[in-house]
Amino acid sequence: MKKFDCYKLVGKIKDTAQRMPFGGKPMVAMICVLIASLLAGCSQKQSKSASSETQTSTNQMTLNQPVVSSSPAPASPAPSTPEPKKVAKKRPSTVTYTDQTYGVSFRYGRKYTLKSGDQIDSASVPMDFAQPGGVNAVSVELPKGLYPDTDLTSAFFRVSVNKGLTENECGQFALPQSLGPDKDSGQPSRVALGTLEMQEVENISSEETKRADTKYYHLFQNGACYEFALGLSAESDAKDDGASTIDREKLFQRLETILATVKIKPEVTPQVAAGAVATPTAHDEVVK
Repeated sequence: MKKFDCYKLVGKIKDTAQRMPFGGKPMVAMICVLIASLLAGCSQKQSKSASSETQTSTNQMTLNQPVVSSSPAPASPAPSTPEPKKVAKKRPSTVTYTDQTYGVSFRYGRKYTLKSGDQIDSASVPMDFAQPGGVNAVSVELPKGLYPDTDLTSAFFRVSVNKGLTENECGQFALPQSLGPDKDSGQPSRVALGTLEMQEVENISSEETKRADTKYYHLFQNGACYEFALGLSAESDAKDDGASTIDREKLFQRLETILATVKIKPEVTPQVAAGAVATPTAHDEVVK
């Protein structure tokens, strides 16, 4: 019996009992019991119906939900740490040369060629000491690629040392041509480059196809005469191939940048320690 019909029937029975005469009270009582029974039954059916509808709705929701797999999700790989970028260190354009034997040091271009001892060709460009006894210490040659399409064949910076000269002899040259204003061949010029003051002369030689230009600088220090030679040579035949004449001034300026960095380490002479007590001799004894 449906919920609506059940309560409708109970209402009709209740109306009928109320219209009965007073003598029918026993009957009314029985009808009331019947009504109570019917109401209880209607309540149980209503509860079951609601429970059934709820269960049906729950089942439908369960069926409509997607099936979720119970298997664990794959672990995501740990993020890789990027390797630090290697920063290329830029090397300086110059390097420092230090000669422990003669205590001289200077800076020169990294791409220049360094030669020492027997590697130096002193026959083409001789030393310019007033007296023999000089020794070639080190030489730096500039690469020819610095001056392409010119008649330049070589350019160099050379250090020589002569320990057999006095300070006066160090100021003299075997082939002097003065660079002073008066151009006296016998009087070298005094110049200052960097922290050094030196005597300077220039020797220019020219043949049929070759031209050489060398500047010499002398410095007396540590009981020795130091000679710094800056030179170039050019081949005139190269002009036939369309080469231009090398700019002499600019080339010597480049060589002088090396000379300006020259440092000579002073020699340490042993000295008597201050406050030293001399040991008395027999002649120093005091007569009492």
